[in-house]
Amino acid sequence: MKENIKQVFSYYDFSNAKSEGNNFFFICDHASNYIPKRYNNLGLSKRHLKSHISWDLGAKNLTLMLAKLTKSACFLGNFSRLLIDPNRKLEDKDLICTSSFGINIPSNLYLTEEEKTKRIRKFYGVYHQNLEKKLKNKLIFNKKLKLLSIHSFTKSGKNFNRPTEVGLLWNKDISLMLPIKKGLIKRKINVGCNKPYSGFFLNYTLDEHGKKNKIRNLCIEVRNDLICDKKGINKWSNTIFKQINKIKNI
Repeated sequence: MKENIKQVFSYYDFSNAKSEGNNFFFICDHASNYIPKRYNNLGLSKRHLKSHISWDLGAKNLTLMLAKLTKSACFLGNFSRLLIDPNRKLEDKDLICTSSFGINIPSNLYLTEEEKTKRIRKFYGVYHQNLEKKLKNKLIFNKKLKLLSIHSFTKSGKNFNRPTEVGLLWNKDISLMLPIKKGLIKRKINVGCNKPYSGFFLNYTLDEHGKKNKIRNLCIEVRNDLICDKKGINKWSNTIFKQINKIKNI
């Protein structure tokens, strides 16, 4: 069955000829918990599909708001990371995870190579190929483009409790991170540097497309309990907007 491209990604461009915001391009890998009907929810309950194991809660709306505020473009993943994770290398063991936060993913436990290949081709491949095309089109008109990836993380679980409000993840280039970190600390926001996850290992989309296209990049993670409603989205999109405004001309 041919995959509907709308089930794989969405692209929005809020820029115009006069907008300085063209200096940004936002990515949200885990914007959706959508799983096509033929996969029978991967054997999971609706409660689990609505939880953070299936997608990054609040990240989609935060990304859209930031793109609008900066008059920029954004690229959103429209499928659940439980189906296949676009922010992982093809050889990573958790490309298609069998469990997440102690929850088994029934349909992924005994995945055949044929099914894995199908998911790579129909979702992962389509996602990255089209992201690459959109980025290259933007780079034609703006060589100062910055690539910002938006994620969210969970505050607490069985064996952890994270006080960090915002995490800034990077690999080698710290030029975008430092001014934002300084501004957030000045506002007394609890900032984690390469926390709660390491940008050295869990930043595939940025590493791949940033390096390939020689684009400066940064991942911004916001704790999901802070962006679970409209009020939180508005607060944190404005907070982050004020900080990334400092790096638009770097």
